[in-house]
Amino acid sequence: MIVNADAALISRVLSNLIENEIAHLPPGCRIGVRLRAIEGFAELVVDDNGPGFPPEIYARAFERFVKGATSHGHGLGLAFVRAVVRAHGGTATISTGATGGAVITLLIPQNATHAA
Repeated sequence: MIVNADAALISRVLSNLIENEIAHLPPGCRIGVRLRAIEGFAELVVDDNGPGFPPEIYARAFERFVKGATSHGHGLGLAFVRAVVRAHGGTATISTGATGGAVITLLIPQNATHAA
């Protein structure tokens, strides 16, 4: 699968997602990363078996400066992820996995072009 995307931005998206997982999961949790082609899109799913998003930020997780009470970050990582994915014509969503952990799904058109 090939996606026409800005390599540096997509690299930073992946870094942000994995760094968030590592920073916010309790020891011993599992992180999964899956990539597949689906109906003209590249679908990237990052999930875990941790506690999931705190209820108070669930609906606003992709907004700037939104972060959990125990987060040491600035609340910009997921906002950046969504902005980059949208700039490529895609979508970013969160959900709760079957085991209660967080699931972040990115859909980027395979013929994506980065909007400046």
